Amino acid sequence: MPRSRWALAFLALFAPHGGAVELDSARCEIRLGVLGRAQIPLKLVTRVSTMDWPWWAGVGVRIGRGVVGFVSKSGQVVVIELAEPIEVRAPLRWSTQRIAVRVADTEAFMVALAYRVTELSHE
Repeated sequence: MPRSRWALAFLALFAPHGGAVELDSARCEIRLGVLGRAQIPLKLVTRVSTMDWPWWAGVGVRIGRGVVGFVSKSGQVVVIELAEPIEVRAPLRWSTQRIAVRVADTEAFMVALAYRVTELSHE
């Protein structure tokens, strides 16, 4: 996850190693230090899109209108929509059907995620 310089002081306290997004054959795991974590079962993914995360919405794990954001820098984020709500830690438990995540290469992540979801649907 890319980090902005102005957010470094805040994120360094709670996410000293930054954030991580890991994608395997069955799930996508997102971690942002002690701030939050999400384990997304790929079988629940119904839609993947992008949106611009404004600077004024903040960084870290953010709970917004119908979305939980794992954001370390403003700009384009990937929005993952689910068939049913899952529990995430943000940092307390929270239920959501939409997760926004900031990754270094949004297009490559979306392609990889779509490929894994498609693979699952053919099994």
